[in-house]
Formats: sequence, structure tokens, C-alpha cells
Amino acid sequence: MFLVEIILFLFSQYMLMLVVLSLLFVAFSLSSIPPSDFKYRISSEGITIEDHFFLWQELYDFYFKKREGVDVVHVRTHSFIPGELTLTLGSIDREHLKSALLHYLPYREVIKPTFMEKSGDWLAKNFPLEKEN
Repeated sequence: MFLVEIILFLFSQYMLMLVVLSLLFVAFSLSSIPPSDFKYRISSEGITIEDHFFLWQELYDFYFKKREGVDVVHVRTHSFIPGELTLTLGSIDREHLKSALLHYLPYREVIKPTFMEKSGDWLAKNFPLEKEN
């Protein structure tokens, strides 16, 4: 970023320099603060995430993925927003959760990745934000 700032200074682009500095600040602040843990609850009526409740009629299907070494269940919704609920499994067994959700939602073995997922995976692979040990 320092090199970009020097180039912008040489071209007298002071406002753009402020934009680059503000983006750098946002990136630093987002990467330094860890995300908070959410409370999930799955009942016979639906899924509760913190204080928001989703009925089974609002949900479409579910599938499992592994993100950064953590098992995650994705529950897709009928509505465009939020579109998908992402719940980390933690210490819960995958098969136990699968058997509980199968009574209410269809299970998808394979989900074709979207263009955005492919693009995000490519960017994460080629331009990692964290150092690998």
C-alpha cells in the first residue's frame, strides 16, 4: 500500500490517497477483531439463530461443506435474503445433525459452486491474506 500511496502522491491524487488509506484501515480492523460466537437452536418448528427464527416452510434444503478445516452446514432459504444460513457444527456429529434435519428438509449431496464461490476460492488460493505455517 505504501507503494500505491507514493504513486498517487506523485500524480497529485490526494483524495484517492485518502480512499486507499481508509480501505487499509477497514481491512486491518476487520482482520484484527475475531468474529463472535452465535447461538443456534434447531427445534421441531424451525431454526433459531440468536434472536431470529426461521420456520421450516421458509427453508429449502441443506448440505455440508468443510470451510478452513471446520465442518459447516448450509441451509438454503426460499427467500433471496438471507439466501443461506451457515451454521458451524463444532462438537456436534455430522450424521446426528443430518438425521435430525432429514425429517424437515431434503439433503443435497453435491451442490454446484456458483461463479462467486469459484472466484472467491481462486482469490483465496492465489492471494492468501494469512501466512501459512
